[in-house]
Amino acid sequence: MRIFTLIVFITIFSGFAGCKKKDAVNAAPITQTGRLYKQTAVTYNYGTHVLVVDALTAYVVESTSINLDSFVDDSVTVTMKDMKYRTDNGPELYNVTTITPL
Repeated sequence: MRIFTLIVFITIFSGFAGCKKKDAVNAAPITQTGRLYKQTAVTYNYGTHVLVVDALTAYVVESTSINLDSFVDDSVTVTMKDMKYRTDNGPELYNVTTITPL
């Protein structure tokens, strides 16, 4: 009986773990202009680059389709989507879908 209960629990848990939030799929893209930097050592472990818009605004970004290293230290305009991923104390993660150097 214990094994059956364990199997049922694992099956239910793995079903929920594979679900995506509907908001992450339908998130509206945003466009920002700033300077792109390579991510340095941080307390959270996600994102490959940082887009700095001004002294108070920065976005942690990565891209599944664009090599962002080609734009490091450049002023750029990016279109990105919130991936709805963050750790407890970390910032939001954005996926860059288009990038234009200025």
